Amino acid sequence: MNSKSNQEIEFAVSHAMAKFLKEQMGEEPEEVIAEFAGSSIIVRFKGILPPAEKNMARNQDGLKLIKELKEKLIERAKPVLKIMIKNIVNAEVIDIHSSFDPATGERIEIFILNEDFKKEIPCLNGQKNYRGRKRADKCSLKF
Repeated sequence: MNSKSNQEIEFAVSHAMAKFLKEQMGEEPEEVIAEFAGSSIIVRFKGILPPAEKNMARNQDGLKLIKELKEKLIERAKPVLKIMIKNIVNAEVIDIHSSFDPATGERIEIFILNEDFKKEIPCLNGQKNYRGRKRADKCSLKF
C-alpha cells in the first residue's frame, strides 16, 4: 500500500497518463481526470482528437478508422501502462479496459488493481490542478 493519499495518487496517475499520451501516442488531452473506484482507477481524457482526426471524424469511415487505430495503439501499450500504474499506486494491475469515442473525442481507461482503495475524505483541501484552479473533490488536470 502507498503512503500517499488517494488524491496524491490520482493526481500522479493523471499527470503520468497525460505525459504518456503526449509522448507515446501524440495526443494532448485538454483534461485528464483520474479517480479511484474501489479496486479500480478510472482515467477519463477529454478533448484528445487533434485537428486532422477531428476532420476525419466527420464521416463513418473516418470514425471507424480512428477508433480502430487508437484501439490497436492502446492494446500494444498495455504492458507499459501496467508497469507505469503499478509504480505509481504500488499495486498490481490485473487488467486494463479501454474505450474511445471518436465522435466526442473522449477516452476512458480503467485499471483493475489487486487492491481495494477506499476513498479518503476530505481530499487535499486547496490542492490546485494543472491550471491553478482549486479542486477539493477530485484530481483533474486541465491543459
